[in-house]
Amino acid sequence: MKYPKLFSPLRVNSIMLKNRVIAAPMGIPRAVQLSTTNYGGLSLPDKSLGGAAVVAVSEYALSGLAGEREPFSKYARDVSREVLSVMGQAGGMAMLEIGFHGDIHEDGSADGPSDGVHFTGGRMRAMTRKGMDQKIGEMCRKAVEGKAFGFDMVMLHFGHDSLCSLFLSPVWNRREDEYGGSLENRTRFAREALRAVRKAVGPDYPLLVRVSRELKVPESYTEDDMLYFIRSVEDDMDIVNISCGMDCYGGTIDKYVANTYAHTTIFTPRMYNLDFAARVKRESKVLVSVVGGVADPDACEKAIAEGKVDAVMLGRQLVADPYWPQKAMEDREEDIVPCLRCLNCYHIATEHANTQCSVNPRFRREDRVPLCLSKADRAKRVVIVGGGPAGMKGALTAAERGHQIILLEKSGRLGGNLCYADYGDHKADLKKYRDYLINQLARTTVEVRLNTEATPELVRNLAPDALMVAVGADFIQPPIPGAEYARQAVSVYPELDRVRGRIVIVGGGAIGSELALELSDRGNDVTVVEPQGALAKKSNWLYRHGLNNAIRESGNPPKAMLGSAVKEIRPDGVVVTDQTGEERFLPADHVLLSVGMRPRKDLAFSFYGITPETAMVGDCKRVAQVLEATNDSYFIAANL
Repeated sequence: MKYPKLFSPLRVNSIMLKNRVIAAPMGIPRAVQLSTTNYGGLSLPDKSLGGAAVVAVSEYALSGLAGEREPFSKYARDVSREVLSVMGQAGGMAMLEIGFHGDIHEDGSADGPSDGVHFTGGRMRAMTRKGMDQKIGEMCRKAVEGKAFGFDMVMLHFGHDSLCSLFLSPVWNRREDEYGGSLENRTRFAREALRAVRKAVGPDYPLLVRVSRELKVPESYTEDDMLYFIRSVEDDMDIVNISCGMDCYGGTIDKYVANTYAHTTIFTPRMYNLDFAARVKRESKVLVSVVGGVADPDACEKAIAEGKVDAVMLGRQLVADPYWPQKAMEDREEDIVPCLRCLNCYHIATEHANTQCSVNPRFRREDRVPLCLSKADRAKRVVIVGGGPAGMKGALTAAERGHQIILLEKSGRLGGNLCYADYGDHKADLKKYRDYLINQLARTTVEVRLNTEATPELVRNLAPDALMVAVGADFIQPPIPGAEYARQAVSVYPELDRVRGRIVIVGGGAIGSELALELSDRGNDVTVVEPQGALAKKSNWLYRHGLNNAIRESGNPPKAMLGSAVKEIRPDGVVVTDQTGEERFLPADHVLLSVGMRPRKDLAFSFYGITPETAMVGDCKRVAQVLEATNDSYFIAANL
């Protein structure tokens, strides 16, 4: 076995985990689901079958599924019982997450340590001693109910925007009684809560406690403060889970700005919380698990082997591929579908516009996306034009159905625009996904023809029964006077370390913004000119916050001229009309164009009429993201 430490057993109090992989609880998207096998829309059936030692579900997910306020009320028990059965169906342990959050009142105010401004931007109401006792009693009751119902262990959420975090903060906590002031006092409420739960469930019942090492907002506490708390309760819990950041912060455009540390983006290093987790492991006697950008089994094995942690907790990676544990255990890491950390699976990021996984079409669709596709009644000859992510996913899916596939790619390599992922500090996840698709294709019977420009005549001569057109899109050359003095931004990627000087990027979408950050981090003077009022306006909310956080934390941040437009490009710079209507000249050594893409619809349309079974997928249909390319091509190919 390649990962002996990762797949060694671990005793946690009175239970034995079969390995060191914990499937994180993930918030339930608050939307009606059509699937009867979709337990919370969070792939619990797959997570349990995928080999995780512990599968977690939140009390909110359970109660939401049952349409009840409590997961163990009379009319919620049937649902909770079935969920519990699903969670343990492959020998893993079932863990119930219980929150430690203040109540929201009818007037919109929220409970907290002191009167003042709540982290949501609303009014915070100081908790009374009676209210604190009620909250502790509520947690104890839920933990006892979970234990009695059959959950193997309980996870107490003392991290993120919990009352533990708020009381620990010397800014939010202005109390002058025994629960405020000194560090001992600021941790008192959380200590009392945890000890009460321990007493309620007994000494032999496993308790995991999630904490945030810091909140990444001005109201935060220090890592030393959190370590003090952990050490003060190490005898009352069995395992601590180290996270960071918080779910919600502020009531303006900065809302959720701290969420990108709790749910890391491409701008944050993987295993983001490992250093502090290792410190907790050294300086306390509690078992330690880490969460936050955990995806690489090699990194997990190393962290455990070096004694930095005892276990790892995976969230979005088990959305991308719930069978990560099984594949890693069987030394099939090349078969693991990489998580892009796009955050489209997180309903807060997309505002429910398209809460889905970019690489796993089965997520939230367990009713109509089977684990394994059945073979087609009749094997068809399928031609796919274009070897980008849509074309490759379509080829893999159609091949699984048993069809004969010919994939035509104009260039000398597969990947399409994902080939730019070879460069830069923020595209490692995309590169892994591209390489995954290419490696999977190499193990199929798909006939890949590189350096082959498809024409209607060529495709017609191949006599396809079905045709998928995935010819992509062109980067737009804007009608700006002097545009010939500029170049397309993506063409710079192979030269990232050689391009030097003053750089103006025309267009601040995701491509232009990421490139601006890459170039400024290499010491260049970079300005982005963007007509919209924000960078990466079309990207999801949390991506934008991750980008803004990365820019703010950069030692040499790029400048952004928002609400501005380029009027003219000259050999030595650009003329810009700023948001006040005033013209300005920006001197530049390099002018880069990043104003979007245009679908190659005319080219795609030219392939119609060859066979009635023809479909366009990917950017040639509508310029979008990997999510749309993956999902659209999957469903087209799965139904050939």
